[in-house]
Amino acid sequence: MLTTKQSEGDYLALRCMTLAATEHGGIDLVFHTNLFSGKTMDLTVYPQETNMSFLDPISGAWASISGTAKIVSDPDTVQKYYSPQLKAWLGVIKLEAKLATHVAAKEGILGRAVDTVNGAVKGEVPAINSIRELSMAELVECKFSFSWG
Repeated sequence: MLTTKQSEGDYLALRCMTLAATEHGGIDLVFHTNLFSGKTMDLTVYPQETNMSFLDPISGAWASISGTAKIVSDPDTVQKYYSPQLKAWLGVIKLEAKLATHVAAKEGILGRAVDTVNGAVKGEVPAINSIRELSMAELVECKFSFSWG
């Protein structure tokens, strides 16, 4: 889900998006977009108030990436990420990650269910997930290592 701050108002807007590509080893994200849409206006006015989140419904793992978005319409960049199914899309959104959080399930769905029930019985919060947050400095280090690799 792509989250933006509305260009005309004080609310957040969420939209389902399909990932077109990644850059810098998967740290920065690229999406196709219509240049004449509400999301492109939102991102033009508030490029730094952007978040993208992903969920794997099978494992329960999720990721949240906050950063600065940029609308790109130059033909070379659009062509680079073009596919025939996307003739109507005229541009791309590039999200440069500034903060990333990733949660992975420690066990399968059955193990998480057992741990959750045990936690409820004992009055304890079950440790069913492993969480990792990458700071801006860590992301810059990752990007640097991928640019030399």
